[in-house]
Amino acid sequence: MIVLFANQKGGVGKSTLAVLFSNYLSLTHNREVIVFDMDNQRSIYNKAQAAQVLENKPLYEVEAAELGQFKIIYDLVKAKKDLITVIDIAGTIENNDLIPIFQGVDLVICPFAYDEFSVSSTIEFSYIVKSIKESVTVIFVRNRVKSNVKYETLKSVHHALFNFGEITNPLSERIDFQRITTYEIPSNIIQVVEPIFELIYNKLILNFIS
Repeated sequence: MIVLFANQKGGVGKSTLAVLFSNYLSLTHNREVIVFDMDNQRSIYNKAQAAQVLENKPLYEVEAAELGQFKIIYDLVKAKKDLITVIDIAGTIENNDLIPIFQGVDLVICPFAYDEFSVSSTIEFSYIVKSIKESVTVIFVRNRVKSNVKYETLKSVHHALFNFGEITNPLSERIDFQRITTYEIPSNIIQVVEPIFELIYNKLILNFIS
């Protein structure tokens, strides 16, 4: 199964959630995972390399890759039924190399925030993804939601996004990328992300790979 973490908008937590989800699959469900970091910043790949320098045992392999290498990657991983491939890409849709990626993935996990620019970018991104592959499953993760803030546009945002996929419960705590690693999940963070990851795993991942 190929899981893509993506959104046109940068800074919404794609790389952070990609790492945490990969950790969760490995640690909680003992699944074989491989991560391809296709973001130009290579933040996940660099974090994995730093962990190896500190002699921390990796939970999974992390490879740096270009968007244009997806077809090669697809041929390598698709035959392995039990393997879960996680891909992280930069916040953009203006690259033709994204087309085969959107065509080839099985699940898109799309973090977003409730600010105006994030919402409009998320809707535009979703429209493009669905126009390329209508059958792909899209899960929207409501990230960095402040519990003490009333979001006036919440209902209208949800109404728009429901046209493209499902929306998870909110992640209220801001999880900084610098606070996580590729070899563990701190107890305070697992409490925040586990309910959402468990729902995605049981409803989508498990049914796909079983």
